[in-house]
Amino acid sequence: SKYLLYAVGEIVLVVIGILIAIQLNQWRNEASNIRQKQKILLALKSEFQSNLAQLDTVQFYNSKIINAYSEIEELIRAVDTIADESRFNQPFKNLCWTFSFDPINGALRSGISSGEIHLIDNGRLIDLLFSWEDVVNDSKEESKRQRDHQTKSFDLLQDHIRIRAVWSDDFPGVTTSHFPSDIRGLFKDELFEDYAVFSYLWAYEYETELDGIRTKNMEILELIEREIEKVS
Repeated sequence: SKYLLYAVGEIVLVVIGILIAIQLNQWRNEASNIRQKQKILLALKSEFQSNLAQLDTVQFYNSKIINAYSEIEELIRAVDTIADESRFNQPFKNLCWTFSFDPINGALRSGISSGEIHLIDNGRLIDLLFSWEDVVNDSKEESKRQRDHQTKSFDLLQDHIRIRAVWSDDFPGVTTSHFPSDIRGLFKDELFEDYAVFSYLWAYEYETELDGIRTKNMEILELIEREIEKVS
């Protein structure tokens, strides 16, 4: 009985040792997962903050097109009564912007490919992150349509104006044109009216897509911030 009690005691000590080792290993794994979760959350936060800044720029220039349209319409109606032709320049230039939203997705793609994204246990955030690139890709159709529209309209614009004459004030490396421009004639061309309308329509539709992207970007940042607070 003496040796039996001793053997039972040894077994109990071994079991306790194993359980302690398992618990310590679990704590180490949990601590490692928390550190890794915090790392990916911080990387995603930085990435989506950069994307939001880029989105601000894209929407700023896209809004120039939308806001210019009503002024363009007024200038078309009053084209023969306007003495100062320089009034036509800025509204026309504002129709020509074609900024597109191309976010950085390095941290997101790395987290998905490595599986580390699943360290995040917020279901809503996971859904938003996995659908992010699809949402952005859906907007690229509107952006491409804008660029195609500008490309197809180049011949119309060249019939009346020299591009250097219009843009020389905005870009230091562009000198004034050696050839005359007729921007008043451009505003009197019926095809220019169509050009202005389509510039507005495509910009308006793109802005709708960008507003949806902004809403998702803001929600992602808000949820990321909450998760960072949990692991801090």
